[in-house]
Parts: sequence; structure tokens; C-alpha cells
Amino acid sequence: MEKDFDIVFVKPKKYEDCKKCVEYIKRDKIVHINLMDLDGKESQRILDYISGAVYIKEGEIVNPGENIFCTIPKNKNHMFDYKAKTESYDEEEEIVPIYRK
Repeated sequence: MEKDFDIVFVKPKKYEDCKKCVEYIKRDKIVHINLMDLDGKESQRILDYISGAVYIKEGEIVNPGENIFCTIPKNKNHMFDYKAKTESYDEEEEIVPIYRK
């Protein structure tokens, strides 16, 4: 008998595994999806399929790490306790020294 739980950790091995993820999404569970072992094309197919289920349930998908995704039901709150590092450089934000005479 399955106990009650709030979060499910899955690591799909093939596209067909995403059907189990959708069943959890339909039951308003948080689904942590690890796509580390799949190539880019297969990962994208799975994300596209799961995105449809999340959209229908009015939830959200977050990306807390490389090839890691979490589906968050609309009735659940979440928080990131870290700031994402940005490695971008913007010339307009460049600090120009002021020389005084």
C-alpha cells in the first residue's frame, strides 16, 4: 500500500517513463525530474510532454540545476534560497572611472 507523500523523485530512462510523471502531476504532487542520463533530444521530448500536463493543472516547472526540473502544483509554494550566478557582461553597465583635476 502506497503511503501519502508530497514529492516524488524520478529519473526517466526513456520517453515512456514520463507517463508516470504525469500521473503524479495529476495528483498534485511535486515531481523532481532528473534528466542527467538522457541526451538532449530525449530530454526535450519528455519536458514537452510534462509541460502540457503542468499547463493543464496550472502549475509551474522550475529548473533548480543542470538537467534537473521540478513540477510545482498551483496549490504549493516554493522558494529558492540561493541566487543564480549570472556570467553575463554588459558594456552599458561598465564602470568608467572619473578623473578629477
